[in-house]
Amino acid sequence: MRDRRRRLVTTVTILLLCTGCGVSTGNGPSGSTHEPAEVVLFGDSLAFQAAPYFTWLVQSSGEAQVKSDVFSGTATCDWLPAMRRVARLHPRAVVMEFFGNTFTKCMGGCVAESSTAISRYCSDMTTAVHLFMDVGTPIYLEGTPITYTQWKTHDRHWNDLNHAFAVLASKYPGRVTYVDAGEAVEGSGGTFAWTLPCLYFEPCDGPIIGGVRNDVVRSPDGVHFCPANSGHGLGLVTPCPVYSSGAYRFASAMAAPVLHAMRLVHHDRP
Repeated sequence: MRDRRRRLVTTVTILLLCTGCGVSTGNGPSGSTHEPAEVVLFGDSLAFQAAPYFTWLVQSSGEAQVKSDVFSGTATCDWLPAMRRVARLHPRAVVMEFFGNTFTKCMGGCVAESSTAISRYCSDMTTAVHLFMDVGTPIYLEGTPITYTQWKTHDRHWNDLNHAFAVLASKYPGRVTYVDAGEAVEGSGGTFAWTLPCLYFEPCDGPIIGGVRNDVVRSPDGVHFCPANSGHGLGLVTPCPVYSSGAYRFASAMAAPVLHAMRLVHHDRP
């Protein structure tokens, strides 16, 4: 499964970044002037850092537009009122990424990664899923990557929330999709990675490891993606001042199944 998704992400990236690859930049098929399909992204600091790349990937076809409702440190429950409003607009797809923050008031002081926090996320995400299923919108639940601390301490529960989201998605096949987006910035076997081999098209100024030039994919805090700065208190991050390979890879993994399902990438001829 992961190998198939990795190939899909690579194919999408190449098609979008090659010049003259036949990717439509007009208003729609055959020059139509219909309104671009709306894709909505909800999430926390990881989605905040990935949002510029996700938006570019989805909007490159000219046939879709992205609305980002993302903010550092937030949980699913913080966005439920906004989700109710957005659902009434019948978006073409909704993408939801939540790492498991418990900072905000609506989480009621739950301890991060605790069974109580996981249960609360499951309940709130189930509510969110039904809001969009009721209006026929496809839903994508995103998995997040292991952190340095989780890897260093051999945290047995680091993947519990991802697993819970995957189980939730499996209850609604064809309507809800779980995407293991975190794998895009992990090492082999789901290990933590500070760096990964450079993608052929991106700035490549990280260390040389085993004779291969790498890019930094995680922040100094071992949680986020920006190579130039870390998150602050309560999970807050600021815009990354440099290119972020980790944020791009995470965004590409989130975008790939949406682009595929909506047929937004056209490979007519090179």
